[in-house]
Amino acid sequence: MRRVNLPGLMAAALVFATLSPALAQKPAADPNRTRVEVLGKSFTTAFNRGDIPAVAALYATDAMALPPESETLKGRAAIEAMWKGVREMGVQSIEFTVLDVQSSGILMVETGKATMQVAGAGAAQATVSVKYVVVWKKQKDGTWKISHDIWNSLPTPAPTATPAPAG
Repeated sequence: MRRVNLPGLMAAALVFATLSPALAQKPAADPNRTRVEVLGKSFTTAFNRGDIPAVAALYATDAMALPPESETLKGRAAIEAMWKGVREMGVQSIEFTVLDVQSSGILMVETGKATMQVAGAGAAQATVSVKYVVVWKKQKDGTWKISHDIWNSLPTPAPTATPAPAG
């Protein structure tokens, strides 16, 4: 017959009973992640309606953007011109998926993916996906602005094979 360690079993039950309400509760929402998601929604809303000055206003006056295969852009005016060019090249909409937010003091670092719908020739439309890192910096007036913005393309998914008809 096996002996049961009654005091150990009781201690484990007590620990479980103490922790189970805490484990069952939803974790508190991260206020910085929420802040980044709201700011990102402001960006997509402005870009998707073609309001490029509103997009640029989300950047600090001394911000830097590091677009793919391009020189580093410095300053809000250069970044506004870049986003205007992106829009003129056919990008109709952008949607962000925030993957991670890290913060310390006056900085927040956002990592994520973005999906862009690009108008093509005729009625054709392409979807382009990128990964990005954005550094948000709290300004003296308490607002958060993009300080650094870098992104590059994700690989295009391979086409799925269509099975050959049986016969």
